[in-house]
Amino acid sequence: MTVTRRAGDRPHSALVHRDIALVVDDDEQVLRLVKRVLDRAGFECVTVSDGHHAHDAAVEWRPDIILLDLMIGDVTGDEIMSELREDFRTRLIPVVFLTVRDSLKDKVEHLLSGADDYVTKPFIPEELVARLRAVMSRSTTTRGLSPLTGMSGNSDILREISRRLAQNERFAVLYPDIDTFKSYNDHYGFLRGDDVIKTLSTIILEVLEENPSSHHFAGHVGGDDFVILAEPSLAETIATDITRRFDEAIPALYEPADREKGWIESEERSGNILRTPLVSVSIGIVIAEPGSYASAAAVAARASEVKGVAKRMPGSKWVLDRRRPPERFS
Repeated sequence: MTVTRRAGDRPHSALVHRDIALVVDDDEQVLRLVKRVLDRAGFECVTVSDGHHAHDAAVEWRPDIILLDLMIGDVTGDEIMSELREDFRTRLIPVVFLTVRDSLKDKVEHLLSGADDYVTKPFIPEELVARLRAVMSRSTTTRGLSPLTGMSGNSDILREISRRLAQNERFAVLYPDIDTFKSYNDHYGFLRGDDVIKTLSTIILEVLEENPSSHHFAGHVGGDDFVILAEPSLAETIATDITRRFDEAIPALYEPADREKGWIESEERSGNILRTPLVSVSIGIVIAEPGSYASAAAVAARASEVKGVAKRMPGSKWVLDRRRPPERFS
């Protein structure tokens, strides 16, 4: 696998952000050509010549788009795309096939199988770049991604819960929510408030990766609310790790004076001075037993209710719903 530079070395400023394109092809000449075209168009280009490494590269780099040949050695593009779609970390990354196969049958077949576009070789550089930009723009809208965190949004969250309910799976639903977030947002401004939300999203993804399971899923409902689906046996470990890491990370997002005091000060409309502690995270956990919930909305409502219990306690904490849900809770 060859790369331009390590993802961790990229500047974090939004002013210098470059969209990342992962290109997977076993033809070194094609890789060099595509890389040159995309570099000139302002992309950060990561190239992979071995199909067996494609999924790992996608997990490591989290590209904004993937260009995929239909046959990379003894691995097909369809196999790689299937692996990407099964992993919650890569399932929503748009995939564009780049191939010499130009028959209408091939195009239709792969577009229907889940590819976001299909570009044939040889390609016109300007057209390739335009197609990639269009796919990325369309994907953010149609897939319902959170524009702030890049995670699955409401529609994908509900769809995934519904799928698991329909298949009678037993799974845990974790509902993290940031406490006293509005006070932080009002005090420091929405841009710094976004940093708090992104900190929690990063922690969630890191914790899920360090407790690996093919059943993991994470989504950003909106604002400071998230949803995690996981194996019931891992739910408490995941919740414990998230709350601990959040508490460790959050002081760095305060000004030194506020961090030292352990609270921020604001004035209410009545003129009273209000002291708000550092933000924390509360997590409600519900175990969805087969046949217990009639809909995704019912599961979400129960998890939100349990999260409310956690929020009434001070500091970061999680609460597991130990009540037995009514038959076909709806």
